[in-house]
Amino acid sequence: MFHTQNPVSHTWKKLTTCFRREDGSVTTEAVIIMPLLAAFYCATFVWFDAYRQKTLVMKASYAVSDVLSRQEEVDEPFLDNMRDVLDYMIPSNAAPKMRISLINSVLDSDGNSVYTVVWSYGPNGMNDLTQEDIDADSSWIPVMGDDDNVVVTETAVLYQPIFRVGIDDKVYRNTIVTRPRFHPTLAKEDEPDLSTDFEDEDDDGDGDQVGSEDGSDSGGSSTGGGSSSGAD
Repeated sequence: MFHTQNPVSHTWKKLTTCFRREDGSVTTEAVIIMPLLAAFYCATFVWFDAYRQKTLVMKASYAVSDVLSRQEEVDEPFLDNMRDVLDYMIPSNAAPKMRISLINSVLDSDGNSVYTVVWSYGPNGMNDLTQEDIDADSSWIPVMGDDDNVVVTETAVLYQPIFRVGIDDKVYRNTIVTRPRFHPTLAKEDEPDLSTDFEDEDDDGDGDQVGSEDGSDSGGSSTGGGSSSGAD
């Protein structure tokens, strides 16, 4: 009578015997395992560096936005320096892009917000934000009150990984929307003044300021006796 051995149990026995063996060649094992360890190390480094770069870009964007929110008036050299600050805070082979904009919101008769781009500037050649851009898509703008202003800081930084291990070139973009902290708006020096405060309004169209609250007209003279006509 013939005895047939189960092929599954026979294979399993061979495998267990193979794993229990302690003889072998260190060189052969190193040749097999070292490429796997090197690939794992490179992948770990790149993925960690990618998340680190993303965090740095976000923190730097918030820092620049916070500085701008504390200003009353800026000019183009100041904004250029803000771009240099961003470049200093983000170690990258590619120069970071930045755009600063001021957006005003006014409620219409139906209670809907109408957004207006007061001014926009890209310190390093980034295209300015236009009114057409806002009209096409304003879903990213948070809810604003009537005649409210916000400073929009947009940054874009190219990340290029050292090794190709599942991550291609990526552009980290951040859009930070901040209200001015100490002033109602953030004026730009070379932009026209669109203020509608009543003390700047013309009473009768002749260029003089409105009179005092008791109805008397000061005639455009200040309390110090000097004439205020012709002053901007």
